Amino acid sequence: MTRIKTAAGAALAALVLSAALEASAAEKPAPPRAIDNFRWYCVQCHGPRGDGKGVNNSPAAKLPVNPRNLTDGKDMAQFSNEDMVRTITHGGGVNDLSAIMPPWGNVFTQAEIRALVAHVRKLCKCRFDPKAKERAMREAGKLLPEDPKPAGPEKKTPIQKKAPS
Repeated sequence: MTRIKTAAGAALAALVLSAALEASAAEKPAPPRAIDNFRWYCVQCHGPRGDGKGVNNSPAAKLPVNPRNLTDGKDMAQFSNEDMVRTITHGGGVNDLSAIMPPWGNVFTQAEIRALVAHVRKLCKCRFDPKAKERAMREAGKLLPEDPKPAGPEKKTPIQKKAPS
């Protein structure tokens, strides 16, 4: 009889616990998916396809710079995931980009920001390429063209002492 009471008590406890967990889960909404965050916060400038053609980029808006085309793989390859995390978190000015892009660090969690970065990588179908970053910096005039390499080892001319006169 005690075994039956113990089993019944355990079953009742499990039932109460599962109901409590279910109620707790119902109270906490699931975190929004990256695509939902993109559609809600980013499309105004970057457009629904991420091509930089959002409503804020209309002739009437007269933005001083065009929002970045996130589908341009050649352009987006210059940004590391960490560059994008910094830009989304702190705004465009932090990475020497347009200060018009606002910081979203107080809106999104770091996990949501990383999910947005993954979404942008899907849009551009690209990965970070350090050479792309170097090319973009050269095109923007932030790096000088490569210096020609010397043909051989430099020859040093010995300094000759003058004889006392």
